[in-house]
Amino acid sequence: MSRFFPRCLWWRKCLRWREQRTTACNTPPVEARLTTINLRSDAGDAIGLGQNYAYSLTNAKISVTSERNRLVVQVEGDEAWTGVFQTGGTEQTQLKPGMVADVPRYEDGMDWGKSGLTWFGEGRACFSSYGWFSIDSVKYAGARLSEIKIRFERHCDGAAAALHGEITFYADDLSKPPQPVTPAPASLWRPPAEVANSTGNYAYFESDDGDYVGLGKTYRYDQRNAGITVSGDVTNMVIAIQGSEVWSAELRGMTGSYTLQPGYYPGVHGSRFHNPVKGGLSWTGVGRGCSRSTGWFVVDSVAFDPTSTNLVSAIDLRFEQHCEGRTAALRGVVHWKNPALTPLPPVAGNTAVGSWRAPAAALPASGNYLYMQSDIGETLGKGLIDLQTSATAKFGVDVQSGRLTFSVHGSRYWNGSLNLKPGQTRFLAGDHANLNGGAFTVSLGSYGQFSPQAWVVIDSISYVDGKVVALDLRFEEFGGGNDSGLLHGQLHWRADQPDNFAGPAPLAPSLFWRPASNATPSAGNYIYLVRDRSDFLGDQPSYLYTVLNSLITVTAAGNAVTVSVSGDELWNGRFETMANSSQIQAGYYAGITTSSSPARGSFSWGGNGRGCNEATSGIVVDKATYVGGQLVELRMRFEQHCGNEPGAMRGEIRWLANDTQQPAGPAAIPAGLWRAPTGALPTSGSYLYVASDLGDPIGQGKTALMTDKDTQFFASTSTPMNNDAYFRLSADSSKTDVGDWRGEFQSMIGQNKFQTGFYDQVARIPFQNRAFGGLTWSANGAGCNKSIGWFVVDKVVYVGDTLTTLHARFEQHCDYVAPALHGELHWEASPSAPAMAQGVNVLSETATRKKMR
Repeated sequence: MSRFFPRCLWWRKCLRWREQRTTACNTPPVEARLTTINLRSDAGDAIGLGQNYAYSLTNAKISVTSERNRLVVQVEGDEAWTGVFQTGGTEQTQLKPGMVADVPRYEDGMDWGKSGLTWFGEGRACFSSYGWFSIDSVKYAGARLSEIKIRFERHCDGAAAALHGEITFYADDLSKPPQPVTPAPASLWRPPAEVANSTGNYAYFESDDGDYVGLGKTYRYDQRNAGITVSGDVTNMVIAIQGSEVWSAELRGMTGSYTLQPGYYPGVHGSRFHNPVKGGLSWTGVGRGCSRSTGWFVVDSVAFDPTSTNLVSAIDLRFEQHCEGRTAALRGVVHWKNPALTPLPPVAGNTAVGSWRAPAAALPASGNYLYMQSDIGETLGKGLIDLQTSATAKFGVDVQSGRLTFSVHGSRYWNGSLNLKPGQTRFLAGDHANLNGGAFTVSLGSYGQFSPQAWVVIDSISYVDGKVVALDLRFEEFGGGNDSGLLHGQLHWRADQPDNFAGPAPLAPSLFWRPASNATPSAGNYIYLVRDRSDFLGDQPSYLYTVLNSLITVTAAGNAVTVSVSGDELWNGRFETMANSSQIQAGYYAGITTSSSPARGSFSWGGNGRGCNEATSGIVVDKATYVGGQLVELRMRFEQHCGNEPGAMRGEIRWLANDTQQPAGPAAIPAGLWRAPTGALPTSGSYLYVASDLGDPIGQGKTALMTDKDTQFFASTSTPMNNDAYFRLSADSSKTDVGDWRGEFQSMIGQNKFQTGFYDQVARIPFQNRAFGGLTWSANGAGCNKSIGWFVVDKVVYVGDTLTTLHARFEQHCDYVAPALHGELHWEASPSAPAMAQGVNVLSETATRKKMR
């Protein structure tokens, strides 16, 4: 027993250990082995923005991994960060204690022997940096990193301000974040008691004044006026509401929880960049959403599909959301049970012909209307009650080939079709009973019953010159099969009833996005775009296009306008107003979609090779001016949510028809640009000299000279796509180690002749920015998928409109990599075969003689 005595002495807790054998010795305190990351940002630091940040496994998901002498740290908390530390040097097998000074920015794929440091996140990164880091201690368990302590300081893009950090990592830290709070605090918002009396599934929203998404209004939806769906699983759930407005939500559960648990989830951020240990929530409504949001949600109850604990079969959810840190909030509740798991009422049979009529109180006093009423178990309308009127929908009735059709295109798209009775030559008032086999069908959108049972009553029908001009009918449809309900409808239509679509709201929401001050030019045409980090279309925070750096085209026809941008990127947009408008009107257009709605219009914006299959947007037309029926000025702003998701693309378009500015011509030729070595070029005749860096896929590191003594030169000035000056040269060499070369040069917008000067930022034709010009070179079947570079026109001669002499130098980088292809060419039209304008191949005199042999 004496071997335990020193431990008791050391702790001085067992002075009477011999007399009191039952007294236990206290366990020595264990060192806290907690993984922590602390960041301190100086004022002016572009990464941390002058703030402090602290993370542990209780408030963030932290990943620390090592490979050889490189450490990678990833943080997913209220903010998301990635850091990389590489020690370099000759010891490259493991991380070792010590300080690494004068560390440049870490680059992907950096050689193991070089040191590097980076720390980026929240959409912010450095182009260059310097700093230091110190590994104060490090331990491995075999080949696995078990603990490390590291400090660093990093200056972004030469700034004096720095980001400071301390990282402590223990692989055996088993700390966990707190679970949802149960029970939820009683003080949290709840909806009015009568909301629970809604039919079936329901959603209810209350918006404070100053809340951008709800605009201070109240919204109520249930099974009778909206489709409410829940999809996804417990950690990635989507709630969609399709009513007279479109709403959607993304709900994120806590990482590590196998099921979504009831309780209170405080301090959640937007769903796309949420803290995974807290959960996330984003609500988007009527084409409006938050760039950044904060709030909470409560899961009051949740049930899971019997076949999978990852699939929710029912949920009761409350929430509060604040956009951009504002006090004003959107609050709401959703009650949903999977209809497929809900017992349906007994199957109903058809009622007596003509026994159903729409409730008189539900119908408008005047104008066209379609009233649709679906039983809960009916599979097309799914319990929906829908009224479309001349103020909300476009109506059409027609008779063709013995079939009466009606279409009602509003917030929903209904179509119906009825066969003529046997023996009749035209449709008359009366009953159509016992219809089946497709004699009468109704569809909603692209869905309908295959062969329903139905009755139709034509209460009245009128013709003028053999064409239907008025119609009143009622109908009932029973789909059979899995249906346990009936679909009823009543149509009142007059051909002379005009559309009565309301125009845009005269005043835009005061919080609707507009560019930050000084973000756009004070004069001239431009298109300015900004994107949320989760927006699908863009790949950089913002874009600014003017007539000096891109081609902007605006084309208006009636109530629609199309906009295209050809710059470093390509964008296209189309905006169409209500069908009863002959021109675009100033005002606010809320909740319009990509598909054309006669009562609301449509909007779509896409580019970078991407577009939205569907989207909901808000449009503000600040100004639209017409002269003689022609659009001459347009100022508009937009917010578009692809797939009704949280991330948005926002933009402002300013266009005046009388802005005739064009890109400036080529710049003065800078000194020091590459040129062929002195003495390497002939003193006369046409030639092409190329010098390729190692790693260039076109020239493959070779240098070659082609002259009209060993090469056929074919030239053309026939532009393939526009009127900008263009020159193409084909050089077919007889030297087997040189082969065949092809080059294209194109000037910038508005220049139909080359000018001497420097053409910078030229990309591959035909994907170039026309404001800068284009350049493409290939050799022996090898070309670039994309390229960037420059060319210089040292000398150019035209006789009239005919190009006769061109001397140029160029540099091309394939796929934007560092190795380059350089070249210098001199071309002269042969006197015996003079150059002709626009597209005739021109051979040098020597090449012509060789070809004739």
